Amino acid sequence: MTANRGKWARKTVDDDIPAPPGFVSLTSLALKRKKPDDEDCNMAGIRDEIEQDSTEAILNTAYVDKLQKSVTQRPWILDDQLVNRENSDRKHLNTIISGETTLPKGVKRGCSSCNTCQKVIARWRQEDACRPAVDYALPAFEPTEEEFKDTLQYIAKIRPKAEKYGICRIIPPATWKPPSLIKGSKVDTSKFGTHVQQIDALKDLHSKRTLNKIIEQTKEEKKISETKLEYAPNAFEFERGPEFTLSAFKVYAEQFKRSYFQKKDIFTDYRSKDWVNVEGEYWRIVQYPTEEIQVLSGHNLEADVLGSVFPVPPPNDDHQTEYTKSGWNLHNTPKLPGSLLAFDGDNPAFSIPRMDVGMCFSSICWKVEEHSLYSLSYMHLGDSRIWYGVPSQYHQKCEALLKKTFPQLSEHPELFHKLVVQLSPSTLKKEGIPVYRCVQHPKQFVLIFPGVYYSGFDTGFNISEKVNLAPLDWLPHGQLTVQTYSELHRRTSISYDKLLLEAARHVAKSRDFPMRGWNNACGKDGWLTRALKSRLRLETVKRELSCSASQSRKMDDDFGCSVKRECIVCFCDLYLSAAGCTCSPKKYSCLEHSKQICTCPWSSRFFLFRDDISELNLLINALEGTVNQKSTTYIT
Repeated sequence: MTANRGKWARKTVDDDIPAPPGFVSLTSLALKRKKPDDEDCNMAGIRDEIEQDSTEAILNTAYVDKLQKSVTQRPWILDDQLVNRENSDRKHLNTIISGETTLPKGVKRGCSSCNTCQKVIARWRQEDACRPAVDYALPAFEPTEEEFKDTLQYIAKIRPKAEKYGICRIIPPATWKPPSLIKGSKVDTSKFGTHVQQIDALKDLHSKRTLNKIIEQTKEEKKISETKLEYAPNAFEFERGPEFTLSAFKVYAEQFKRSYFQKKDIFTDYRSKDWVNVEGEYWRIVQYPTEEIQVLSGHNLEADVLGSVFPVPPPNDDHQTEYTKSGWNLHNTPKLPGSLLAFDGDNPAFSIPRMDVGMCFSSICWKVEEHSLYSLSYMHLGDSRIWYGVPSQYHQKCEALLKKTFPQLSEHPELFHKLVVQLSPSTLKKEGIPVYRCVQHPKQFVLIFPGVYYSGFDTGFNISEKVNLAPLDWLPHGQLTVQTYSELHRRTSISYDKLLLEAARHVAKSRDFPMRGWNNACGKDGWLTRALKSRLRLETVKRELSCSASQSRKMDDDFGCSVKRECIVCFCDLYLSAAGCTCSPKKYSCLEHSKQICTCPWSSRFFLFRDDISELNLLINALEGTVNQKSTTYIT
């Protein structure tokens, strides 16, 4: 691998700091005033034309000083917002922003008096394109207006066709036009943090470097606890970049793309299919890098950081509109009737949408959604995103390939899910793993099914939003995930047992069955019935092997409500049952690891159960339809 490096045009306090890979100081990447012509993607609130008042805001000393501090080591990230300059330098910056082609006196291209005009020197190598030869997922699904009214029912309808691809695209009816809430909103004015992604290192270099550091740390400390490893969520994350407003990030992203591909109006219309060229170049960089390429990513931003582009539903039914109550409004999707996440309380990790702001090459590396949940993503505006999905039945094969790529993980399997790696779909195909391509354009949804390994990257500046959901058919995946997490000693984010039991009680006690969203929940072959029977079989065996009646106690109703209770050994959730010892009243384990709580005599152990086995059997009877007065009393 070779690095294409330049030098800073102006020395700083640190002297001789090299320019970042792919950048050199030149004025030909100047910001130019651009007329807001046809905006195919409804770029409301993010205008190409930079008004004079915006320019003054950019040059505000306090703002620039603050931003400088956040990127002390990376003054190359921004062209127009980093350096607090003297008046002469500010005049030059104004010239760049206004688009004037004549440079001020004494200023030359690459001159020593200017360090704001960064030029991307890495170039598109069209002749070396490495576009993967993979099939597309099914053509996009296009629901009718009637089908589009019920989100979960439509997902259930397309699942038999789409699930075998792992991923699919959904195009709303032409009449579905949710209002853009960008201009003047929190989304438009808030600053958000970015991460720096080194694209040429995504194949495995980034994660191998991190793994080597962990291994060295383990050797130095002789033994590092699993708890410490598990509590290192950012171990493989990319380093932090500067903060941006949406407008500033758009300017930066478009500069990079125009300069890299050496075109003035590069790929402005997704229907031209020029994203094909971006795909070929992206995988060339990942597989056969010739220089170091770094981009910025604003993925997975929490709602309290950037807000949401979807209208937020009012707290009551007053003033509801078609879009505030729509099931495709991602604020509503997790809590729809028939979605198990409706019983997860107010867990913001899954109930509140998260925003993605991307630029050309910003990447989503191979991953599986936490707890194997569904994921639904909607692109509000911008350039396309290319996704790749591996069907869930090849989940283990995909994991085996990743483990072969990182043999160091054999000593630290609990770190596996933290990996950040971008293997080419071609590499997966050589291992007999099918991969399907899905290209998401503005105003389209992408649905990812449970247990699917997926990855992707952006072809330019875009804004999208995503959320998780758990329809009834997620239940088998949910139980399998709980068992897998326990084996890996990986923490859970939701309580599968709580979702299952509360949903079962909710449906069983309803007098208006079948309810909306719960049509396939009950009966002898219903989703809830089968899931509860399966969970009860496992629980019965564990209770019979672990404790006697004299050691059993009724669990308090609020156990695990204010503070999440989890096993001290495997971190599994303790909603249904737990083991403890009189010596440590705040220390609990699952039934399997009850012997590892302490060294006290076995007689000092006690076991907490939320429900007796007999009560759970009555609940199953209610779901099957064999309800009697006794079971009705328990359920209500």
